[in-house]
Amino acid sequence: MTIKLGKIRLKVFNCIIFLLVVILIIYLAITIFFMLPNFNSEYNYEIKKSNYNIKVKTKFKHAWFNCHVKEIYDVNASDKSIKQKLLIDLKDEGFKSKGKYLYRKYTYSGLCRDDINTYKKEHNSVIFNLNGKDNVTLNFKEEYNEPYVTLKINGNSSKNINVNSDFNENKIGTYIVSYNANISKYYTEKLYRKVKIIDNEKPEIILNGDDVEIEYGKNYIEPGYKATDNYDGDITKKVVIKNTVNNKKAGMYKVTYSVKDSSGNKFSIIRNVKVREKSSEVNKEQPNIEVKDGITYVNGILIVNKTYGLPKDYDPKVNGKALSALKQMQADAKAISLNLPLVSGYRSYTTQENLYNKYVKKDGEEVANTYSAKPGYSEHQTGLAFDVGSVERSFAKTDEAKWLEKNAYLYGFIIRYPKDKTNITGYIYEPWHIRYLGKENAKKVYESGLTLEEYLGIQ
Repeated sequence: MTIKLGKIRLKVFNCIIFLLVVILIIYLAITIFFMLPNFNSEYNYEIKKSNYNIKVKTKFKHAWFNCHVKEIYDVNASDKSIKQKLLIDLKDEGFKSKGKYLYRKYTYSGLCRDDINTYKKEHNSVIFNLNGKDNVTLNFKEEYNEPYVTLKINGNSSKNINVNSDFNENKIGTYIVSYNANISKYYTEKLYRKVKIIDNEKPEIILNGDDVEIEYGKNYIEPGYKATDNYDGDITKKVVIKNTVNNKKAGMYKVTYSVKDSSGNKFSIIRNVKVREKSSEVNKEQPNIEVKDGITYVNGILIVNKTYGLPKDYDPKVNGKALSALKQMQADAKAISLNLPLVSGYRSYTTQENLYNKYVKKDGEEVANTYSAKPGYSEHQTGLAFDVGSVERSFAKTDEAKWLEKNAYLYGFIIRYPKDKTNITGYIYEPWHIRYLGKENAKKVYESGLTLEEYLGIQ
């Protein structure tokens, strides 16, 4: 079957195809006509809040009957932590970084003209503000009352708000409370409140006992103290003590205790110490000196120095009680992060002889005699003496040496060769050399402030 149009003969099928093509061309022409005014549009606005603002550039573009939207955010905030939190939240909503900007893309079905109007309406119809301050500072343990926010959409109040926070009232620090108002599928307004918990309360030091009075020449023994803080708890280990006591000069002295908590709050307290006048009375008893099998005992204490020696065959090995006391002292020191390793313990006559001869060869006899004992005159041969920590001169300045000087007597030891006593002991200052006397005798020698020779009244 055919249809004649003038001289043109067309099949019915061809005619239908022709009509469809014409209709399509007309439809496309009409669609393009209406799309052209909004084919590539842009809308700029600014989100202003109390502690941040965002400059927004929004681009709308048609393609295949869909509206493609691209939002570009330039984010600024008065506080670094607020900005960081805001950036994290925006990235969770699909924003990506590009240089200093954030951007997001999404697509609507339909004409961009209608989408722009909807977009503008959503972003201009919201009132979302913080109640109260945007920056709150609380003292530790102070109650926090949440002021919340105000949200109105098109003049109507709304409670469609999510509140998130890592706030912990029991821990000092800075926290961010975030409020998210869900306006539409692609639009969420945000508010942020910064809450800072601080500790401005000073710590406290409580002294054991009152002011102290000591005899001339006797060592000052610390009665003890305890430091506490409302936030840190027990901070006794942080106490710094400044001691000006001179037991060789009568007068009033101060022992100052200072401590600082983790927030920088400081506290100090003073204990007065009186050193009495030196007594003019002389009360020296003659020492009881006994020699048994070539070994000298003074008032029951085995003595070895440059005057009193030991037999060549005296070989007791290390003393068990002394070794046990040493191990306990090392363990207690380790518990407070101090290291007191055993450097040298028992030495036989032969071992000391070889060591002494090596030092004489190295430095000469006169110098060697100031720091090394001749064979038979070394305390190490008694099994009651130890070198701990380090035998380097720098050991004297360590925390270990200072702790040892103040606490060795508690374990039955004394610093055998104290500072500035070379003219009495015959040896230079050796803060590492300790001698076991037992707790009772060690305490008496320590409190006297004397060398063993002075305490026993011998040379």
